[in-house]
Amino acid sequence: MSATDDINAISSAAPKGPLRAALMRAMADNDAAAWLALQEVAKSRRNAAAAFTKAAAKARELRHPGEEKLLAAALVLEPNHVGATEAIARSYLGRGLGPQATTLLLNLRKHALQNNLTPPKHDALILAAAQAAGQTEDARAAAYRIATGKRPKWEDLISAGEFFRAEKDLDAQRTLFTRMTKSRPKDVRANLLMAAWLHDEGYNEQAAKHAQRALEHAREPAQIAEARRVLFEIKFPEDDAAFREITVGFFSADPADVAPKLQALTIKHPDFGQAWLFYGFALRRLRRLEEAAAAFGKAIEFTDDPNAHKEIGGVLGELGDPQASLAHTVRAMELLGEQDKVLWLNIAAATLELGDFANCENALNRARALDPHSKSLARLDDEFAARMIPRRGFFNARHYRVKAGAA
Repeated sequence: MSATDDINAISSAAPKGPLRAALMRAMADNDAAAWLALQEVAKSRRNAAAAFTKAAAKARELRHPGEEKLLAAALVLEPNHVGATEAIARSYLGRGLGPQATTLLLNLRKHALQNNLTPPKHDALILAAAQAAGQTEDARAAAYRIATGKRPKWEDLISAGEFFRAEKDLDAQRTLFTRMTKSRPKDVRANLLMAAWLHDEGYNEQAAKHAQRALEHAREPAQIAEARRVLFEIKFPEDDAAFREITVGFFSADPADVAPKLQALTIKHPDFGQAWLFYGFALRRLRRLEEAAAAFGKAIEFTDDPNAHKEIGGVLGELGDPQASLAHTVRAMELLGEQDKVLWLNIAAATLELGDFANCENALNRARALDPHSKSLARLDDEFAARMIPRRGFFNARHYRVKAGAA
């Protein structure tokens, strides 16, 4: 979509007439005069704040930078508009502005209480914002409201439970996790939280039962990996302590020292995926690449760990298997997202070897957007350019694709 198309789509949230026209001008001109003119038109229009909030939602969907301006315009008209307040708080939180988000939400709650209104149900958002702002007491109050509220959302209970875990509030954990496991006895997350609390309290037999129940009902690879990790911690506390000691400062340690210790753990506990992952890290640093690939493969077998996919993708590329390298790197990106420069570089290297020059060029450009000064990027750029040089009078591959597409 063009910029004009975006503005038209965003402005369609307002009813046809002067308000929509003023909104379109403000979005197009994006200057103070146009926004002030919009506010003047909006003063005499019913539900203008709701229209601005709806327009902001469309702007967010289109990743248009005018989202916060639209929400601010809504709040000028209705300072306690619930939808606009929650939306701008989420936007602030996404930009790392936890204190500002918390203040907005708490002021809205205070206004409702002062006017004998039911406070908006956004305690989970207050919890997230207050945690980001380091306002522990505000976060704690929100978590307690969630834990004791009527029919809270399940994901909000999870957030409250994880807050109580982080704060080591054992009484709150006991009350909440008992409620959760009674409500949903097969829920993976509830059982894992209950297992962790019981383990902290020294009730290891009951903790193991809940962790085992979580493992039996886990379907997602990450859930399976976490359940196995909790079970390992409960059943083998000495080996768990040894593993933790190895991994503290792991990347500054000599890999020749830690590799034998990790190998011993994988022999004793062949289904301990995290031990395989760190064993692979050590082997790769020792340049024992085939063994490293096998170790990462074991980690993937037991955990589907995104870092194992990322590492094995790089190792397989070095070992001359670009197809397998690409498959694992794509899987890592599915799990980790598209903001990892190394993944784009690995995709570029693999597609270059496979002769997929269009996707190679795209991957190079994505890596360049993340780190334009990368030495690895410069090397791959040179290799890509070398492949594009015309040879023996024939069109180079890039030119040939353009010609073929035009035909």
